[in-house]
Amino acid sequence: MKSLIDDARRRTGGVLRSVRRLEALVVLALAIAIQQRTEAAPPELQKIAPGGYQCFFLVGGDVVGIGSNRCGQLGFGIGAPYPPAPPVAIQVPPHTKFIDVVAGGYHSLAVDTTGHVWTWGSNRYGQRGDGSPLERDGIPVPPEYGLPNRIAHDNEGHDFDGVIRVCSGWWINGALKSDGSVWVWGKNSEETNGLAGSAEVTSATVDRPTQVPFERGVSIVEVATSGAMMVARDADGRVWSWGGSDNSSENRGSGEGDFTKPSLLPNLPKIQAIAVGDGFSYALDGAGNLWGWGLSGTYLGLGPAQGGWFPQPTPVKLSFPEFGGTPVATVAVSGHSTHVILADGTLWGWGDSALGEVGNGEMLDFAQCNYSWDWGKFERLVFRPVRIAPDVENFAALYSTAMCFYTYAVTQDGRFYSWGRNKTGILGDGVIPTGNVAEHPDSWNVPTATRVSPFSRQGIREVPAKR
Repeated sequence: MKSLIDDARRRTGGVLRSVRRLEALVVLALAIAIQQRTEAAPPELQKIAPGGYQCFFLVGGDVVGIGSNRCGQLGFGIGAPYPPAPPVAIQVPPHTKFIDVVAGGYHSLAVDTTGHVWTWGSNRYGQRGDGSPLERDGIPVPPEYGLPNRIAHDNEGHDFDGVIRVCSGWWINGALKSDGSVWVWGKNSEETNGLAGSAEVTSATVDRPTQVPFERGVSIVEVATSGAMMVARDADGRVWSWGGSDNSSENRGSGEGDFTKPSLLPNLPKIQAIAVGDGFSYALDGAGNLWGWGLSGTYLGLGPAQGGWFPQPTPVKLSFPEFGGTPVATVAVSGHSTHVILADGTLWGWGDSALGEVGNGEMLDFAQCNYSWDWGKFERLVFRPVRIAPDVENFAALYSTAMCFYTYAVTQDGRFYSWGRNKTGILGDGVIPTGNVAEHPDSWNVPTATRVSPFSRQGIREVPAKR
């Protein structure tokens, strides 16, 4: 650059001014590039794990979280209900690294590189998985419940290891081992009856990992939960479901009345992935087609309901002409909404957007009304797919679960986008909610897919509840 400037100086002053302008533009471009790199996802980002009130980032084997810590679910002890942004690391022994992490409602869990499971947060229904005393009203919660604890043994006293993936609901947990077996623990009463995949429906808890009995020769490769039931995909591309009590046959999708054992779902081709919401579920086949089922069938993108929720007791192939024939590459489901990334990198969404979940700018204004969950069931429902963040065409990953009402998306070049419910500052936009959070829990919602920088220390701000 200096030789260029010297040469220009020998020529004319006008050219020199041009070079100086060019030099300034180069410096500006470098500054913008550096800023973009700091706002992008870390190159070691492995997963984003949204939960009901907390969200984790798995980066280079380390687990860091944002959101609520009311029950110790962020893994650094029971303390202030809301930690500062950006993410805070969970407290584990030195050199402990992880391969998976998930967040439930008021508890969390992760799998380390040795195949062991660590849990932390609420233990009201045995979510710790180690037989620890259950939480009881009026009795102080042991402080160690807010720190990660490794599950040593299963319900038969054997070493609990070999785990490769975990899933979590409001009060239940599931684990997938490398041998294709599925293990569960947590609440086993009311709507979660049959959690353990057996006839045992009277116990209120399953406080140690218990193996789910599948047919001989079945090897599971993926498992998910709605918070009340479990869904699994085996190595042959078949889908199984169980749990949820005898009142949720439509949600299970098998058409079978027995909820105490895994049952096969009919009518499906070979499936590549599954996604489970609150009362509706999807299976994605190898051709990029979505298959859906569930009691809340309206959430499946079937269009305006004519006098009901469009219950789908067994899977049905869904049609989306809005996609113009482009296959679905990725599907993710929150409690009330669905998002997909198509093979061309575009992002689409549909479902209930009362809390801004769809990301297309629609939501209820809770600052103008008393907070309530009893709004009209079609009041903010987006019945058919709409394009989200239409100026972006390189989305690569989606993250959401049935326990939350928000979604994260990451582009191929590492940019973060988030939208939806932000009650505990879990959208990564630097917002720390203040004021009466219980009375105005949705004053901080973000109804439009927005670029965020959850690892940045700039722009962090306290935002009071709106009246």
